[in-house]
Amino acid sequence: MNSNRVDEVAALREQKKLDRQAEIEAREAKEAEEAKSHAANMKRIAKKMAKIEAGNSAVVEEPVVEEPVVEEPVVKEPKKVAKKKVAAKKPAAKKRGRPKGSTNKK
Repeated sequence: MNSNRVDEVAALREQKKLDRQAEIEAREAKEAEEAKSHAANMKRIAKKMAKIEAGNSAVVEEPVVEEPVVEEPVVKEPKKVAKKKVAAKKPAAKKRGRPKGSTNKK
């Protein structure tokens, strides 16, 4: 191998190391952001659970009032008959050879 090729390979290895380090830093930043978001969600859930335990529920349950059910007559719809698909007719193929009734015999 010539010295130019050796230098190129060394430069590529160094670039790969830098790329891997950048990927690691990006992944760690993303994980930290997700952890921060998760902690905020857990804090919000804890507040809601504390309100529920204290009896100051944000959701107020209303008493269920039953309304009389009026039955409407059931009308059956007629069954729909599927239409048959009509295949498109292909144009007649051109016949080859001498036309019928032709007297062009030799």
